[in-house]
Parts: sequence; C-alpha cells; structure tokens
Amino acid sequence: MVQNLEPNEELVLKYFFTNIDKPIFAIRNMPPALQNYMYAGVSRFPEMRTRFIKLLRTNNVLEKLAEAIAQNKSLEEILEGVIQFSSERNKEFYFNMRHSSSAEGASVFVVSEENPIFATETQQDFYFPKTTMEFSTRYARRFDMDHVYWDPVLMDSEFAEEIKSTFQRNFDIYAKAFDVIQELVTKEKTELDTKVSTLDTIRFLIPIAAYTTIILGGNTRAAIEHFTKLLSSEDNFVRDYAQQACAEFSKIIPGFFENLKADQNVIERNKKLREYAEALFKKKFSPVKTNVKLFYESPMEETVLTQILYPFCTIPFQEIFDIVSNFNDNERKELFDLANFGRENRKNPIRGFETRHLIYEIESPFGLWKDFKRNRMNLRFHQDMRGLAGFYTPPLIAKSPIAKEYEEAQKKNADLVEKVYQRFGSLSKAVASQGSNKRYLLTMGPRQLTVLGELRTIGEGDKGYRIIASKMISLAKEENPRLFAHIRDNYKGA
Repeated sequence: MVQNLEPNEELVLKYFFTNIDKPIFAIRNMPPALQNYMYAGVSRFPEMRTRFIKLLRTNNVLEKLAEAIAQNKSLEEILEGVIQFSSERNKEFYFNMRHSSSAEGASVFVVSEENPIFATETQQDFYFPKTTMEFSTRYARRFDMDHVYWDPVLMDSEFAEEIKSTFQRNFDIYAKAFDVIQELVTKEKTELDTKVSTLDTIRFLIPIAAYTTIILGGNTRAAIEHFTKLLSSEDNFVRDYAQQACAEFSKIIPGFFENLKADQNVIERNKKLREYAEALFKKKFSPVKTNVKLFYESPMEETVLTQILYPFCTIPFQEIFDIVSNFNDNERKELFDLANFGRENRKNPIRGFETRHLIYEIESPFGLWKDFKRNRMNLRFHQDMRGLAGFYTPPLIAKSPIAKEYEEAQKKNADLVEKVYQRFGSLSKAVASQGSNKRYLLTMGPRQLTVLGELRTIGEGDKGYRIIASKMISLAKEENPRLFAHIRDNYKGA
C-alpha cells in the first residue's frame, strides 16, 4: 500500500489503478507499452504503485499528468516520453537480456477484414496463449467474386482463367441454392434454425479463398512468437498479413514488432523436410479406408517420426508409420537431425516432437476442418489439399434438384485443386472449396477428448462434425470403456 502521498500523486494513481490503499488492485487506463514495462519489473520491484510514481518523476511528467487528468485533457502527448522510455527498456529485457517472459505484460489484438478463409488455418495454428474469433459462414450470404483473395502467383500462371471460372461457377450455384435448400429444410424440420441449416448445407460451395474476418489477440510475447512464425510462412497472404499486422502492433507497443523477421532456420528446415518427404514418397496420394481412425497409445519414437513427416506428404498416418518403423538407426538419426535443424539457439523444437495418447486421423471437407481446428487444446497436423481426395456432398443437396450441378461443379473444382498441387504444391488450398476434402490429425488426451467430444456433438452444431465427433468418442470407448465412459455423446443422445 502506498503511504504519504502528495495530492498530485494520489490523483494520478487513482486514474491508473483501481485503488491506492489496498493490497489487491487492478491496472486501468494504462498504455500497453507502459503496462508491459510495469509487468516486466515486478520480479525486481514488488511495490508497483510506488515504482510507477518513481517512473513518472524520473521522466518529469507527474505534475503535467495530474493537471491533464484534473482538467480531463488528453494524456497522449504527455506520456509519449514515458512510453518511449518503457519501450526501450522492454526491448532490452526481451532481445538483449533474453528475458522472454518480460513481454507477457500487455495484450494486443489485430483484425483482418479481407482474410481468405484458408489462411485462418495458419493464423490459428499456435501453441501460445492466444485467441481468435472468425466470421461465421452460418449467418451471412456475403460471398461473391468481389470478395475473394487472388493469389498473385496463381494469377500469373496458366491457371488464372480456370480459377476465375471455377469460382464463378461455385458462386452462381451458391446464389440459387439458398432458396432450393431452404425449401427442403422447411419440409424436413431440421434441428437448427432454417437459415442456419440452409447456410450450413450450401457453404461447401464457397471457395476457401473467399474473404472472412478474423480477430487475433493475446499477450505480447505470444504475438511475437506467433508472428515470427507467420512471417516464415510459405503462403503469400500470410506473410504479407504478418508484415502489416506487425506495423500496426508497433503503433501500440513500440519496440517489439518493428524488427521482427522471418525465422530463416524454420524456412530452411521446412524446405529440407519437404524435400526429404518428396524423395521418400514422391507426390503419392493414398486414400484412407475410413474417414475417422484412432491410433491409440502408439510407440513414441515411431509416432514422432510419423508426425514430423505427416504435413509434408499426402499419404495416411498408418502408411507413414509402417515405413518409418522399418527405418534403421542411421535413417532415424538423419530424419531427427533434419527436424532439429537450426536449433543451435535453443528455439522450440518442431511440433512433431510433441504427441498425445490419442491420435485421430480424419478426412473431411475443409468446412469441417475449419471447425475442428478451432479446438486449440488439441495438437493438430494437416496435409496439403489434394484434388484426388474428392469432395463432400451434404445429404440435403444430394436429394435436391441441384445435386447433379453441385457434383459437376465440385468435380471440376477437385480437378483444378489437383492440377495446382502438381504445379505449385501447397498453393492448392487457394483454389479449393469448403467442400474439398482435407486430411489431418487431431491428437489429444482424455481431457481434451472430453471437451471436444461433448462440445462438437451438441445440437447447435453442424451435423457433419457432430457425426465425426460422435465417432471419435465411440472409437475411444472401444479401446478403453472404463477410461472414457464419462464422455457424453450428445449426438447419439439427441
């Protein structure tokens, strides 16, 4: 508690803290850079409010600040020097002294309103304490050719016109499908609201290059780690987005984001692993026998080897697992060395080294992967989009008058996805639809399965992912009925 305060000190403290006479209080009205500086100093200076007064006096602004607060004037210009001082110290703590936790003291949020749907899988792919929220295709029909991201590489390729015609075809069917499917929904009396059920059904026609809005936020340290990763992405949009976001972040918390750069070790490591996988598997595609499969308590070393390779090829988990299980010691060491490339400075090891007892391999339309990837408690691995994986036809569309037109359009879309994959690899996602099938791993423990399973089987959810989540619960109970008996399958109970 702060004692013997002068009137100006008391006025300033009451503005920035919720109380000045109790041991528990909250910070308010404080610029993020300044708040971060206060956070970083707590491990050395326990009396925060006293230290704050000292900081203001050191920068000769306390009286000016008190006067501005009393007269309800802007504090921005007065605090400019203090913010600059704090920012320089923040940078020193984080970059020079390597106290990475010192950047956890403030939060930042960035919004991207012209964000291709496919880019969210990279933006939401983090370990760190961050959060995202994305515009839902369930509540709006605002999708057309004027609201699409056109990848510059593809628009300069031989596929440019075919991409435009494919997207236009999908949008044309999407526009007229609403009334057709809504009529069916009304007759069948589905569980969900008529509009939601209709949009859930026809959303699989929307190209995943269509614009969505995404808000991403979290503490500063998490943002630094995450945006360094985004700057290292092989995706054109994601890199440009990260650069622009860092420029905006720098206006809020100077010092941390101006000089962020791509991690060249990550770029080189991913390149080496992709080349290794292509040499081993070529561009082979193997279909899965079932769209949901559980690998239960797999041997750790073979599992890690499989997970390291999984994102760089398009064959099922079991097929990769069988191959790496036959590796000799030298072959295993070679792959582990590749996966550890660039870790001389003790950066985090790649995701493949982390695993769980439950590994689900799922093949579903992108529109359902879009929902599952938001369950951030789970570890996720995903493969490039392949046209050979085919597409999904919702049951309501299958029985509707537009069934043939839908399937013909999705078949042409799948052909385009495969052609782009063969020429440009991972850019195949930029031409896929939400109905294009995608293959991925969701790895988790019993607690994570409980959360995901019970959430994704409730009645408000899309029927497609409710079926998948129900099957995930069922497969776990088959393996260990006692351990997983507590999980409620809300889909089967409906």
